[in-house]
Amino acid sequence: MTIKLLGIDYGTKNVGFAIGNTLTKTSANFFSFSYEEKTQLIQKISDICEEWDINKIIFGMPFNKDGSKNKMCRVIEKFSKKIATQINADVYFHDENFTSLEFKIDQKNNNIGNLDDSHGYAAKLILESFMREQL
Repeated sequence: MTIKLLGIDYGTKNVGFAIGNTLTKTSANFFSFSYEEKTQLIQKISDICEEWDINKIIFGMPFNKDGSKNKMCRVIEKFSKKIATQINADVYFHDENFTSLEFKIDQKNNNIGNLDDSHGYAAKLILESFMREQL
């Protein structure tokens, strides 16, 4: 059975999304979303999950270098609890610290310029890293 996943690069004003599946262990679709109210973001996530029949949601977590949680990690955890009560999908967290390095490598190797959709690309990297390590 193919499981469909939604990767999220959470920010306080901009959020990146990536959609992938366990069959290919890749994510083909990624995009960013700007919001002013969290209700807008919750609705967007709900719409994406319904449209793509998402089974799992993976939030990137910006842990400190020693692996401890910082203020943003706690914000993401609090927000994810709201999502878990409203959307029928399992929620996971994945360390996003090496995605910026991976992005720089991808920029160099694949001739990617200043990507306008950097939040979406970050979500793609978070999701693909989660699939490589966890599935």
